[in-house]
Formats: sequence, C-alpha cells, structure tokens
Amino acid sequence: TADEIVFAGGKAGTNSSKAYYYLTADGSQSATGSNWWWTMSPYDFNSGSANVFFVSGSDDPGYLSSNNVNYTSAVRPVVSLKSCVLLSESSGTNIDPFVVQPITEACASSDN
Repeated sequence: TADEIVFAGGKAGTNSSKAYYYLTADGSQSATGSNWWWTMSPYDFNSGSANVFFVSGSDDPGYLSSNNVNYTSAVRPVVSLKSCVLLSESSGTNIDPFVVQPITEACASSDN
C-alpha cells in the first residue's frame, strides 16, 4: 500500500532510490529495473476514471505518485511478517528464496 511505501521511507512526489521498498534484497539495484508498479492503494476517482498510487522504476527511482488504471504496469507482492520471525540468509530470488521461521513455538501460535 502507499502507507507501507511511506513507512519504508517513500514520500509522494520524491525519488527514493535508497528506500527499502525500492531496492533488491542485497540493496544493490532497483527491484524491478525500469518497470514501475502499482500499489494496492486507490488515489481517487475522477470523471469516470480510477487512479491508483504507483512507484517508478529506475528511470525515476522510487518515485511515489498516482496514475489512471488504464495504464499497464506490474504489481509487486508484499508480505507482512510477525515481529518474532527469522529470515534465512539468501538473495530472496526464486532460485534462492527467503525461508521464514518462528523463533519460538509461542511466536508461531501468537497473533502478533
């Protein structure tokens, strides 16, 4: 969502090329290259057109703005994790994915 983008360091109308939401797991480059992606946050509905927040790729790095949904773009999946889990050391790619494990049995069964 746009709220999560802001929480991770983004600001509407500003490039954020060093923000967590924009970079790959190792922090070296844009997670989507020059492609921009939709968030799950609506912006407005005006004159019969729906507008949604999006984030720009490397052509305008990490720029948070809105656009009409008639444009084709990517959607980046987001996963919210409990504060009591561990992630494996990996690159976060489809070949070397992160593995999520609870720290304790209490963590696995809690609602936090």
